[in-house]
Amino acid sequence: MSAQTLNQLLSEASECYRLNLTEKAESLYRAVLQINPNQAGALFNLGTLLLRRADLQGDQLVKDSFRQDLANEIDQKKAVELVIQIHLSNTYKKHAQQWLRYAELNKLTFPTLSELKRQIEIPAHLEKIIYIPTEKKSLERYHPIESSSYVYAVDVVGGCNLRCPTCPIGNQKEMPKGIMGPELFSKILKKICEENPVHKPDIWLFNWSEPLLNQHLPDFIKEIRKANLTSFISSNLNISNRIDAVIEANPDRFKVSISSLQQEIYGVTHDRGDIQTVIQNFEKLAQARDSHQSTTEIWIGHHLYKNTINEMDQIKALANHYGFGYRPSYAIMAPIEKAHALLKSINGIESDIEEQLFFHPKTIAENIKSRRSGSMDCELRFNMTAINYDGSISLCCGTTKNLSDEIGKKTYFLENSASEIESLKYKHSFCSTCIENNLHLTIQDL
Repeated sequence: MSAQTLNQLLSEASECYRLNLTEKAESLYRAVLQINPNQAGALFNLGTLLLRRADLQGDQLVKDSFRQDLANEIDQKKAVELVIQIHLSNTYKKHAQQWLRYAELNKLTFPTLSELKRQIEIPAHLEKIIYIPTEKKSLERYHPIESSSYVYAVDVVGGCNLRCPTCPIGNQKEMPKGIMGPELFSKILKKICEENPVHKPDIWLFNWSEPLLNQHLPDFIKEIRKANLTSFISSNLNISNRIDAVIEANPDRFKVSISSLQQEIYGVTHDRGDIQTVIQNFEKLAQARDSHQSTTEIWIGHHLYKNTINEMDQIKALANHYGFGYRPSYAIMAPIEKAHALLKSINGIESDIEEQLFFHPKTIAENIKSRRSGSMDCELRFNMTAINYDGSISLCCGTTKNLSDEIGKKTYFLENSASEIESLKYKHSFCSTCIENNLHLTIQDL
């Protein structure tokens, strides 16, 4: 085959790669490599295509491309940066770390190196390996996916104004209701500070609840800032009467969760919610930010369902209009015990909301089974403590189960040390059930 034909294949493959036509691009690059197995550009681009779909054979192709690049056509700095970013997006942090070492050994530097390094290296507040006596095995830890700091998810409200079908408040019976008062919150925050004299943890003022329902929320934010800690709020923004006071208190981060701009869809995925109220409150949120010169990072968290993914551009444009960020993510079924029940369901009958999920719990568990060695710890227990509105502790932020393994018994944050709380987490029977079914939060390493 002529060099001209080879160049035509490469050109077409590159255009497909640029347009994200991945299957066509992969086919064309493989055709190129059948003609010339040492074509560096084809090796590299095919390698990154494989890595994007979590196929680690791509690593070797990228390494081969470097060896075959005799004309130095590949910018190794940008190439290694891209490979690290792809691995991190797939939660292959150990593989990202190997490429970080490659960059250091070869003295490759690029603008994002320090930030990528921060996302890869294990934070000082974490032990790298922990031994689990009940399982008689050691587990590795890693730089957490959710937060670089230790997280305390403090549910300042028990309850919510909505009944979302993928949330326990919408799909679990008898969820507790109540409001955390200022005295209890102050005691909890004081204990957090005392137990973390050097490390500065991240305080999330929500878990399953709507934090704007708590009239004391602005004061809680101010207390956290006074303690030199960071705060994070997630809201459905169907409530407007505290927006100004909350933004004046200047939380570090504020996420608004929506699914659709169409009420007939939004009213299902955010049951009892009104999307026009949310849009009106976007305006109030932006005005409060500007009038108080707030430094709060605000973004729209777009829950992607099969019937909402076509609104990505529209919702991103809306976010840009108000100067908000835009972060889409696939909707998942919560809590973990609900996902586990669906995993074990044998009747095959799906609810309307299950049919709209891109990834059913069964699909998620099956897809990741072959990519986990079983030697990595779950970060929902090693890097987070979930505290309920009454000061009791949940096993983790993904379940409604109490930290105590005894039915009906609660464990309270103020009555137990950090080491006692961690010990109870690792003894809980539900952790084994969750991990055995690949429902826990951990990285991929195979």
